[in-house]
Amino acid sequence: MRIPKLITNYTYLSDTDLASLANRTTDALRANTNFPDLAPPFTVYEPLALDFVAKQAITANGRASGQQKEEKDEARDALLVVMRKVANYINNFTSVSSVQLSAGFIAVTEPKSSQSPRASAWVRLVDSSRPAEILLQFEPVREAYQYEMQIADELDETGQPIWRNLEPAARAQGNFYAPVVDGVTYYFRVRSRNKKGVSEWSPVDSLRARVKR
Repeated sequence: MRIPKLITNYTYLSDTDLASLANRTTDALRANTNFPDLAPPFTVYEPLALDFVAKQAITANGRASGQQKEEKDEARDALLVVMRKVANYINNFTSVSSVQLSAGFIAVTEPKSSQSPRASAWVRLVDSSRPAEILLQFEPVREAYQYEMQIADELDETGQPIWRNLEPAARAQGNFYAPVVDGVTYYFRVRSRNKKGVSEWSPVDSLRARVKR
Protein backbone atom coordinates (compact mmCIF):
# COMPACT_ATOMS: atom_id res chain seq x y z
CA MET A 1 0.00 0.00 0.00
CA ARG A 2 1.28 3.46 -0.87
CA ILE A 3 2.32 5.55 2.13
CA PRO A 4 1.01 9.13 1.75
CA LYS A 5 3.56 11.90 1.69
CA LEU A 6 3.72 15.70 1.54
CA ILE A 7 5.62 17.56 -1.14
CA THR A 8 8.87 18.84 0.36
CA ASN A 9 10.31 20.88 -2.54
CA TYR A 10 8.27 23.99 -3.37
CA THR A 11 10.75 25.74 -5.66
CA TYR A 12 8.31 25.23 -8.55
CA LEU A 13 5.75 27.60 -6.99
CA SER A 14 5.49 31.21 -8.11
CA ASP A 15 6.06 33.91 -5.49
CA THR A 16 2.30 34.47 -5.27
CA ASP A 17 1.50 30.79 -4.79
CA LEU A 18 4.34 30.35 -2.30
CA ALA A 19 3.06 33.29 -0.25
CA SER A 20 -0.41 31.73 -0.27
CA LEU A 21 1.04 28.42 0.92
CA ALA A 22 3.06 30.20 3.60
CA ASN A 23 -0.10 31.86 4.95
CA ARG A 24 -2.04 28.60 4.80
CA THR A 25 0.61 26.55 6.61
CA THR A 26 1.15 29.11 9.36
CA ASP A 27 -2.62 29.28 9.95
CA ALA A 28 -2.82 25.46 9.97
CA LEU A 29 0.16 24.95 12.29
CA ARG A 30 -0.46 27.79 14.74
CA ALA A 31 -2.92 25.89 16.93
CA ASN A 32 -2.18 22.40 15.60
CA THR A 33 -1.70 19.82 18.35
CA ASN A 34 -0.74 16.96 16.01
CA PHE A 35 2.95 17.88 16.03
CA PRO A 36 4.03 18.73 19.59
CA ASP A 37 7.73 18.39 18.71
CA LEU A 38 7.68 19.99 15.27
CA ALA A 39 11.20 20.37 13.91
CA PRO A 40 12.11 23.09 13.23
CA PRO A 41 9.60 24.45 15.79
CA PHE A 42 6.74 26.73 14.81
CA THR A 43 8.51 29.64 16.52
CA VAL A 44 11.21 29.31 13.84
CA TYR A 45 8.88 28.55 10.94
CA GLU A 46 6.34 31.35 11.41
CA PRO A 47 8.72 34.35 11.29
CA LEU A 48 10.38 33.07 8.10
CA ALA A 49 7.00 32.41 6.47
CA LEU A 50 5.55 35.80 7.39
CA ASP A 51 8.76 37.59 6.41
CA PHE A 52 8.48 36.22 2.88
CA VAL A 53 4.76 37.03 2.73
CA ALA A 54 5.46 40.66 3.68
CA LYS A 55 8.34 41.07 1.24
CA GLN A 56 6.45 39.37 -1.58
CA ALA A 57 3.57 41.83 -1.06
CA ILE A 58 5.99 44.75 -1.42
CA THR A 59 7.36 43.47 -4.73
CA ALA A 60 4.07 42.21 -6.19
CA ASN A 61 3.13 45.52 -7.82
CA GLY A 62 6.25 45.56 -10.00
CA ARG A 63 7.50 48.89 -8.68
CA ALA A 64 9.88 47.58 -6.04
CA SER A 65 13.52 48.59 -5.93
CA GLY A 66 16.33 46.21 -6.76
CA GLN A 67 17.19 45.92 -3.08
CA GLN A 68 13.60 45.06 -2.17
CA LYS A 69 13.55 42.32 -4.83
CA GLU A 70 16.83 40.94 -3.54
CA GLU A 71 15.48 40.89 0.02
CA LYS A 72 12.37 39.10 -1.23
CA ASP A 73 14.48 36.47 -3.02
CA GLU A 74 16.57 35.92 0.12
CA ALA A 75 13.40 35.52 2.20
CA ARG A 76 12.04 33.05 -0.40
CA ASP A 77 15.19 30.93 -0.23
CA ALA A 78 15.08 30.85 3.57
CA LEU A 79 11.40 29.87 3.54
CA LEU A 80 11.95 27.07 1.00
CA VAL A 81 14.67 25.58 3.21
CA VAL A 82 12.53 25.58 6.35
CA MET A 83 9.46 24.32 4.44
CA ARG A 84 11.48 21.34 3.26
CA LYS A 85 12.59 20.58 6.83
CA VAL A 86 9.10 20.88 8.29
CA ALA A 87 7.47 18.78 5.54
CA ASN A 88 10.19 16.13 5.90
CA TYR A 89 9.59 16.00 9.64
CA ILE A 90 5.84 15.55 9.15
CA ASN A 91 6.40 12.82 6.53
CA ASN A 92 8.64 10.96 8.99
CA PHE A 93 6.38 11.64 11.97
CA THR A 94 3.28 9.93 10.59
CA SER A 95 1.88 8.08 7.58
CA VAL A 96 -1.72 9.10 8.37
CA SER A 97 -2.70 11.40 5.53
CA SER A 98 -5.35 13.33 7.47
CA VAL A 99 -2.75 14.21 10.12
CA GLN A 100 -0.21 15.19 7.47
CA LEU A 101 -2.70 17.37 5.61
CA SER A 102 -3.67 19.17 8.81
CA ALA A 103 -0.36 21.04 8.48
CA GLY A 104 -1.53 22.79 5.30
CA PHE A 105 1.22 21.53 3.02
CA ILE A 106 0.53 20.01 -0.41
CA ALA A 107 0.25 16.25 -0.75
CA VAL A 108 2.11 14.31 -3.41
CA THR A 109 -0.35 13.56 -6.20
CA GLU A 110 -1.74 10.07 -6.12
CA PRO A 111 -0.71 7.89 -9.07
CA LYS A 112 -3.38 7.42 -11.73
CA SER A 113 -3.70 3.76 -10.81
CA SER A 114 -4.85 4.71 -7.31
CA GLN A 115 -8.00 3.03 -6.09
CA SER A 116 -9.42 6.27 -4.74
CA PRO A 117 -8.95 10.04 -5.14
CA ARG A 118 -6.75 12.06 -2.82
CA ALA A 119 -8.23 14.33 -0.17
CA SER A 120 -8.53 18.08 -0.54
CA ALA A 121 -5.46 19.64 1.06
CA TRP A 122 -7.44 22.54 2.52
CA VAL A 123 -10.98 23.65 3.35
CA ARG A 124 -12.20 27.06 4.35
CA LEU A 125 -15.37 28.55 5.87
CA VAL A 126 -16.00 32.13 4.75
CA ASP A 127 -18.66 34.69 5.63
CA SER A 128 -21.17 35.15 2.81
CA SER A 129 -22.54 38.43 1.51
CA ARG A 130 -26.00 36.98 2.10
CA PRO A 131 -27.38 36.95 5.67
CA ALA A 132 -27.29 33.79 7.81
CA GLU A 133 -25.11 31.94 5.29
CA ILE A 134 -21.52 30.72 5.18
CA LEU A 135 -19.58 29.65 2.12
CA LEU A 136 -17.96 26.20 2.00
CA GLN A 137 -14.68 26.34 0.10
CA PHE A 138 -12.15 23.57 -0.50
CA GLU A 139 -9.42 22.48 -2.87
CA PRO A 140 -10.80 20.83 -6.03
CA VAL A 141 -9.44 17.35 -6.75
CA ARG A 142 -9.02 16.57 -10.43
CA GLU A 143 -9.80 12.87 -10.18
CA ALA A 144 -12.97 13.36 -8.08
CA TYR A 145 -16.47 13.58 -9.54
CA GLN A 146 -18.22 14.21 -6.21
CA TYR A 147 -17.45 15.62 -2.76
CA GLU A 148 -18.98 14.40 0.48
CA MET A 149 -19.30 17.26 2.96
CA GLN A 150 -19.89 17.30 6.72
CA ILE A 151 -20.61 20.17 9.08
CA ALA A 152 -20.88 20.43 12.86
CA ASP A 153 -21.97 23.08 15.33
CA GLU A 154 -21.44 21.06 18.52
CA LEU A 155 -18.52 19.24 20.16
CA ASP A 156 -18.71 15.98 22.07
CA GLU A 157 -17.31 15.41 25.56
CA THR A 158 -13.82 14.84 24.09
CA GLY A 159 -13.89 18.11 22.14
CA GLN A 160 -14.49 16.48 18.75
CA PRO A 161 -17.10 17.83 16.29
CA ILE A 162 -20.42 15.99 16.09
CA TRP A 163 -20.65 15.66 12.33
CA ARG A 164 -23.76 15.93 10.16
CA ASN A 165 -23.81 14.96 6.49
CA LEU A 166 -24.63 17.59 3.88
CA GLU A 167 -25.84 16.99 0.36
CA PRO A 168 -22.89 15.85 -1.82
CA ALA A 169 -21.43 18.47 -4.15
CA ALA A 170 -20.38 17.99 -7.76
CA ARG A 171 -17.98 20.95 -7.69
CA ALA A 172 -15.67 22.69 -5.23
CA GLN A 173 -17.18 26.11 -6.02
CA GLY A 174 -20.56 27.59 -5.19
CA ASN A 175 -21.33 25.58 -2.05
CA PHE A 176 -22.91 27.17 1.02
CA TYR A 177 -24.64 26.31 4.29
CA ALA A 178 -27.67 28.11 5.74
CA PRO A 179 -29.12 29.15 8.03
CA VAL A 180 -26.37 29.75 10.56
CA VAL A 181 -26.83 31.16 14.06
CA ASP A 182 -24.96 34.27 15.15
CA GLY A 183 -22.11 33.48 17.56
CA VAL A 184 -22.12 29.72 16.91
CA THR A 185 -18.86 28.12 15.77
CA TYR A 186 -19.22 25.83 12.75
CA TYR A 187 -16.78 23.09 11.70
CA PHE A 188 -16.41 21.76 8.16
CA ARG A 189 -14.62 18.95 6.35
CA VAL A 190 -14.87 17.22 2.98
CA ARG A 191 -13.71 14.09 1.19
CA SER A 192 -13.44 13.23 -2.49
CA ARG A 193 -15.21 10.41 -4.31
CA ASN A 194 -14.80 8.75 -7.69
CA LYS A 195 -15.74 5.36 -9.16
CA LYS A 196 -12.81 3.70 -7.35
CA GLY A 197 -13.58 4.89 -3.85
CA VAL A 198 -13.33 7.79 -1.41
CA SER A 199 -10.43 9.71 0.02
CA GLU A 200 -9.50 10.40 3.62
CA TRP A 201 -11.26 13.35 5.22
CA SER A 202 -9.69 16.75 4.64
CA PRO A 203 -8.33 18.95 7.42
CA VAL A 204 -11.05 20.70 9.44
CA ASP A 205 -11.75 24.42 9.33
CA SER A 206 -13.96 26.38 11.71
CA LEU A 207 -15.68 29.77 11.72
CA ARG A 208 -17.71 31.69 14.29
CA ALA A 209 -20.82 32.85 12.44
CA ARG A 210 -21.59 36.54 12.33
CA VAL A 211 -25.16 37.27 11.30
CA LYS A 212 -26.00 40.92 10.65
CA ARG A 213 -29.14 42.10 12.35
